[in-house]
Amino acid sequence: MHQLDLEQILCQNYSRMRNRVILLTITLAIWAAFSIVDDVLSGPQFLILLAGAVGIMIVHSAWLMAAQGRWHRKAQRARMLSTTQGERAFCPVVHDEPRWEPWVDIFIAAKNERRVIEQTVRSFFKLNYKKFDVWVIDDASTDDMPEILARLQEEFPRLHVLQRSSSSFPGKSAALNDALPLSQGEVIAVFDADAYVDPEFLNLTLPVLQPEGIGAVQAQKRIFEHQTGFLCNCQASEYALDTYFQMGRDIIGGAVELRGNGELMKREALVDVGGWNNKSITDDLDLSMRLLINNWDVRFCPNAHVWEEGVTTLKALLRQRRRWAEGSIQRYLDYIFPLNSPTRLSLVERVDTFAFTVYFIVPALIFLEVVSELMSLASGMPTHGKFFGLLTLAVYSISLMNFCIAIRIYRRFSIPHAFVHSFEVSTYVYAHWVPVILQSFVKIIMGKSSTWHPTEKGRNPVRDQRIKMTTSV
Repeated sequence: MHQLDLEQILCQNYSRMRNRVILLTITLAIWAAFSIVDDVLSGPQFLILLAGAVGIMIVHSAWLMAAQGRWHRKAQRARMLSTTQGERAFCPVVHDEPRWEPWVDIFIAAKNERRVIEQTVRSFFKLNYKKFDVWVIDDASTDDMPEILARLQEEFPRLHVLQRSSSSFPGKSAALNDALPLSQGEVIAVFDADAYVDPEFLNLTLPVLQPEGIGAVQAQKRIFEHQTGFLCNCQASEYALDTYFQMGRDIIGGAVELRGNGELMKREALVDVGGWNNKSITDDLDLSMRLLINNWDVRFCPNAHVWEEGVTTLKALLRQRRRWAEGSIQRYLDYIFPLNSPTRLSLVERVDTFAFTVYFIVPALIFLEVVSELMSLASGMPTHGKFFGLLTLAVYSISLMNFCIAIRIYRRFSIPHAFVHSFEVSTYVYAHWVPVILQSFVKIIMGKSSTWHPTEKGRNPVRDQRIKMTTSV
């Protein structure tokens, strides 16, 4: 084993132990605080905390909704004056500065992606932009993807392939870090192996990235429109909700997050924060935090879309969401001190970040309160079922409202359709996110961490045919 790999493993083990200690300390501190309160005042401790969390969710949701309402009204007035101005109202071109045309290196980390890699590479060479290279980081594939890439290199001279060995440090972050010193672009764009973008993608996103102090920009993610089935339909609505939240957070000056696919970063910002974090299982969320605490803004551009495949099986979905949940909790623990520093983050960014941590705490509080109610019932002590039921209904209603608005705006459903579907997708979300988040909390406390692995996605013949038709034009 290489000395560098050994150091990274030791660093990873230290980070796991540190996060375990922090999470245990926070859990015990909350428990002790409520035990002290319970000695003075009788009452349901967890319900009090849950009520506070519900209040934060309500205020934060109303804040984002009001901000977007003002923006949409402003954008509508702009469209009445000028179609171009209206379309780019949220992602303004800086007219006072010369057009920024940096060299862009497009990174695609891929492993055993023979099914989609050719169509993806061909689609990127249809971009309406001159100054870019495409880098495919082949993470020790065992299928015939290397042969496909070798053939494509003969056709596209600006396609570079970096072959990683099976002994390389595992994970997407390590793969991207291997390619970074080999590239020369001022901007690094990261995509998944199944990504598809419009030819104008870079022309829409680069002006947003141009201003000084902005380190990264995230495009709007979408599930391929021709994918069908309950799971894909719900994932498309989840992505709509993510767009809704990302736009709201951008408008209020909060903490916009990268999503791993369709993200652009200035090389200067990447170098400043030390590249990607090899020990993280969610490279995008970890990088978002490090950009934030190092005073680099992350912006969101809803006009630029990146399409990707949805997960088609329940097993693959749960595996993906476990990684997302664990990575989300870990990044808050990794950066808990700088995230609360007034010299690192603005007040709005700190409040916004804290509000989003509440969304991860609520499932754990609901579980603890259920256990508490059952114990009280078994011992013959008074229960607080009605109050708990009202708070749980409030949590569900907040999610229902947010989903309904997001689906209506970003999936363009009719109001009745959006309302009905919001019930379906809210139930789907809580049915799998609550146990997934709880499992992630337990794994971190027990000192067991997951390793990065690619998301399993099934074959989608309709998508394949659609991209073949597009790239053949």
